[in-house]
Amino acid sequence: GWAIAKQLANAGATIVVGTWPPVLTLFERGLKKGFGEDQELLDGSMMEIAKIYPLDAMFSTPEEVPAEIKENKRYAGLTGYDIKSCAAKVKEE
Repeated sequence: GWAIAKQLANAGATIVVGTWPPVLTLFERGLKKGFGEDQELLDGSMMEIAKIYPLDAMFSTPEEVPAEIKENKRYAGLTGYDIKSCAAKVKEE
């Protein structure tokens, strides 16, 4: 996914990312620090990520998310990470 995002950014696309909720905080921290050369575009600028969404592609709708996932500490404070809800957020924003 990262290589595809870089190519899209090189072409001028706005980059939005969906990442697995349990690693969302880790990904955000890494992004703040920067990924060095891995983030560098052809023009020498750094790839910018406009928005990061929590996304668990195992669940198509909120109703499919089992209670043990909803109550899991790694998903604490997150909602709308199923495909349908995440797509609606992207469309809305």
